[in-house]
Parts: sequence; structure tokens; C-alpha cells
Amino acid sequence: MNQRVALTLVCLLLGSIGAVAASGIVDVCDYDPPESHVVDLLMQGSFNWYDGPYLDDRSRAVAGSLLAEFSRLDAWSTFGGTIDGRGELRSTTDGWSASLTGSGNVTVPIYGDAFGVAALGIDAASTSGVEIDLTGGLGTGRFRDVTPMASAIRIQNALLDLGRLLAPLANEQLLELARIVGEVGPDPEERLSSIAGLLSDSGLLPDVELDLQGLLAVEEILESGGNARLCGSDVQARVGASVTLAPTIQVSAAGLLLARYAAVPDPVSQWDANAQVRFRIARPEQMDVKADVSYDRQLPAGWTARGEYRLTYDRMWSDPAAISVLHEASATLTTQLFDVVGLSLVGDVRHQTGDEEFTVSLAIHLEADLL
Repeated sequence: MNQRVALTLVCLLLGSIGAVAASGIVDVCDYDPPESHVVDLLMQGSFNWYDGPYLDDRSRAVAGSLLAEFSRLDAWSTFGGTIDGRGELRSTTDGWSASLTGSGNVTVPIYGDAFGVAALGIDAASTSGVEIDLTGGLGTGRFRDVTPMASAIRIQNALLDLGRLLAPLANEQLLELARIVGEVGPDPEERLSSIAGLLSDSGLLPDVELDLQGLLAVEEILESGGNARLCGSDVQARVGASVTLAPTIQVSAAGLLLARYAAVPDPVSQWDANAQVRFRIARPEQMDVKADVSYDRQLPAGWTARGEYRLTYDRMWSDPAAISVLHEASATLTTQLFDVVGLSLVGDVRHQTGDEEFTVSLAIHLEADLL
């Protein structure tokens, strides 16, 4: 009898697993909004001054840095565009250095995921000069703002943990919850009411309606927002002109290959990777390569962890007499002190061609997230 009952339970379990596998469980990146709009601006700064016991400058040190990053993504069915920029200002006992990199492009769909693209880029540094690129070409792929789906899954998981939801929502219900979260227009009370109505209609609540504790949990997730979540990838091939404005003026035909990737393995994590190769068409051996990969994750108690690696390889482009390679890795742990002010612990390791050893720093930053 016990063997028969066990066999029956195993058959039911295998059947339920097969049904789930057949129907499929909705993933964060399955969300496909009709439009995507993401704007992010981050500023980070630090300063250190030390004057030791000597009368001369032997033990005097001054160091500081200011970093600003801006990104914007807009995508409609007939038009799209992105803007990315990064500026950095550093001060050491040897003097000041500054750098600015940025790009903007507009895209027009051609067929499926294929698109035409026109782009403007700038690369300026106090140590190398100023370069501007104007290119156009073709690409394939696209990015989607899946932040509403990430928030919807967080709401579901929070209610499951509290026992206010008896089982996970069906795929259609979860997609509808994401649509309500990402809808533009309703005020917070209307959005919360719509979510409560959807959950009540699902038949998965212990009571007829969501209780106060459940409503507070939903409201907290909606108000916390969190970082934007992007899914997608694209590949671009562009040709055009590259103009060097400093230290000397040069104009050359240039080609550019670009690959980008973004993934959300779970609602609280984000992977980003970018790689760019720029070369002179007449002399392909004259090129520069830029690549970066980053991962961030929201941790309990309001903390966020982020790791990033950047590689820059400049071969006879900005300076024909030298080949420069820069490696930079950083790790950041951040928490929010006030509405727009955060505290960060940052570790940074850098090495550039010509350095005698790695530059290692550990700092505490105050950040202002303005958008």
C-alpha cells in the first residue's frame, strides 16, 4: 500500500514538472513593453588631504576624484536613440587629469531587429587630446526596459514570503502586474489599487482582499524603485570620419564595430557588457579597443553591490609613437542615507602602460543620484 501511494505521488510530481516545463515560467527578460525609456545620472566624488610632521613636502599628499555617468535610452516602434557619457576628474600630487567620453545615436528600424544607425562620439583626455567621430551604418538587435517586470516579480516574491500569496501568479497575471507597474499616468494610490484588484481577482489570496501588511509591502517596492533593468543585445558596424582636434588636427576615414549586451538573471541583478573596436580604414592596424563588463546586485537592508572591469587598448591612434593599455577594476558597496544621497565603499585597482606598479585605492564616497 505504501509503495502504491509513493508511486502515485511520484507520478503526480513528474506530471506537474512536465506541465510547468511545457507551459514555461515567465522570465524577467520575457517582458516586451511597447516603449522603453530609461534615464540615469550618477555623481560620485572623494577628497583626501594629508600633511605629515615634516616641514617640506615629503609627507604631504592631496588626492581627489569626481566621476559623473549619464545614460539615456528611448525606444519606440519606429524610432530609437541612446546617449551615454562618462566624465572623470582626478587630482594627485603630480597634478590634475581629466577625461570625457560620450556617444549619442539615433536608430531607425528596417526589418525585424535590423536597423540603420547614425552616431556622434567624443573622446577627450588631458593626457592625449580630443577626438570626434561621425559615423553611420547598420545593426541588429534591441534593448528593452524590463524594470516593471523585475518589480512585479519582487512584489510576488515579497507576498509569498509574507504568506499573503498562496502560490506564484500565472504567467498572464504576472505580465499584467508588470503592465500596471510600468504604466505611465496613474498616481501612486490608483496604481496600488489596481495591483490590489489584480491580486484579489487571482484567487491566490488567503482572504478576499489584500490586507494592510501586504499593501505596505507592495507600496514599499513601488516607492523604492531601484536601478533600471535592461535586457537585450545589439551589434553595429559603422563607417565615417574621425577628427582629431588636439594636440594636432587630423581627419581620417574610420570604421567602428560595436557589440553590447545586457541581461537580468533575477529581479535584483544586472549584467552589462560592451566592446568597441575603432580603426582607420586606410590603416586597420591603427586602432583602439574599449571593453567593459559590470555586475550589480541589490542586497538586503538597502545595500547594493557592484563590480566593474574596464579595458582600453590604444594602438597608434591618439599617439603614433606609443601603445597604451589601461586595466581598471573596481568594487563598490552602496547604501542609501537619504532620498537622493548614498554612502559608498569603493575599492579600485588600475594599471596603465608605463606604470611601475598597480595603483590601488580604497575610499568612502558620498553620492547623489539625481535622476
